[in-house]
Amino acid sequence: MATANDDEILEGFLCPICKADLKSASQLTNHFESLHQEDQDVLKSLKDIFGKAKTIILNNDNADLKETFARALKFNYQDYYDEEQVIGVSRSSTDYFKGVRFSRLERYATETNKLLIRLDKLICNMPSDPHQRKIHEQDAVPWLDGSSVNLCPNCAKPFHLTRRQHHCRLCGSILCHDCSVFLDIEVAKTIINPSAPKPVSNPELKLTEKNGLRLCEHCYNLIKLRKQVQETRNTKTELVTAYEEMRSLMEQAKPAVAMYEKMCQSLFDGETTYNMSDVNAMRGRIGKLAEGIDLLSKQIVSFPAEPGTRQARLQNAIRQAAGHYIKEDLLSLRKLPTEAQIEEVRRQRYERAEKQIQMERERMERERQRREGAPGAAPPPASTPAGAQHDDDDDNPLLEQMNIIRGYIKEARQELRFEEVAILEANLKELKKEYKLQKLSSRS
Repeated sequence: MATANDDEILEGFLCPICKADLKSASQLTNHFESLHQEDQDVLKSLKDIFGKAKTIILNNDNADLKETFARALKFNYQDYYDEEQVIGVSRSSTDYFKGVRFSRLERYATETNKLLIRLDKLICNMPSDPHQRKIHEQDAVPWLDGSSVNLCPNCAKPFHLTRRQHHCRLCGSILCHDCSVFLDIEVAKTIINPSAPKPVSNPELKLTEKNGLRLCEHCYNLIKLRKQVQETRNTKTELVTAYEEMRSLMEQAKPAVAMYEKMCQSLFDGETTYNMSDVNAMRGRIGKLAEGIDLLSKQIVSFPAEPGTRQARLQNAIRQAAGHYIKEDLLSLRKLPTEAQIEEVRRQRYERAEKQIQMERERMERERQRREGAPGAAPPPASTPAGAQHDDDDDNPLLEQMNIIRGYIKEARQELRFEEVAILEANLKELKKEYKLQKLSSRS
């Protein structure tokens, strides 16, 4: 404790000359040795005080400690439980901690960024020839001169014929082979470019100067830490993975429901594009998607979370939203028509089509009679024998195309590609219509 004036009281490891708070005895001693070397008497007295205090603390008598503990155990604290304790003098060290932490983090970040820049220079345009590669590495990062270095700075072992000098490829410092750490070149490429494909790990692969970069332990740890940070950012939690899978199933269910409604409407309209087996298969597919969504939502809500926290509320909200989506969009599907209803609608549709065909035939017959009654009209063509007409049908390219499309429709139905079935059925209808017109024109 020291007094700066009558109003202010200073506490801590204070310098008796400049009144600076050095936070610890060692820092106070170093401060005094560096800035106040002329006051050797004061420095000696400080060392004596710290030495005596350390001796007293370390060499305290065990009997005194036992007696102190015994008194503490016998002391009754019950009388003080209900008393309000007065807060004594306190001092916040948060700003000091933040300053030390920020300077250290800034130093590490700056150093790591510098190493990444050098690593990028080394990896880019690296020659395959060993001699050219060594020149490239020295151009990217200058190496320290080892002519006056006799010991390894890391392990302090002397350099000789069997323990040669080596250099770190990122900082250029000198080290021996035993203190070297090799970084895989393929791994280094992923650190520089996180979007690059990750190499296949091979534990049996031994890294050397041919397939790796020689680094010191300090540079290797900084690069490894950056790699861990990248992996942590790109790694998805189980909750996120389950949610993404659930969203993927919802995206698949949306067009499936739309296709189911389209197929139901086609059956109600009496069209022959789809049949009951197609619609039931699509309904079963939607049911499986609903089951998967429900299972994933239950898995999400079962993940451990503190009750009342934001994560717990989020998991419950996901579960409720999934249940609402299944109930409103997937389970409330349109009811299918019965076989009798489908047959009745198709019969009526067939009758309307037959009437239209009959009217078309009558119109073409009247047109033919009108042409024959005109003066100078050509005689009607001779009728074609039935056998010859049948042979013409076998060679008709429209029939061949219709048969091919029917095969495609069968394959698409088996694989539940009903959108493709609809397109092929429309093409088949156009070919049938053209074939009927061709038949009518040939008869006339």
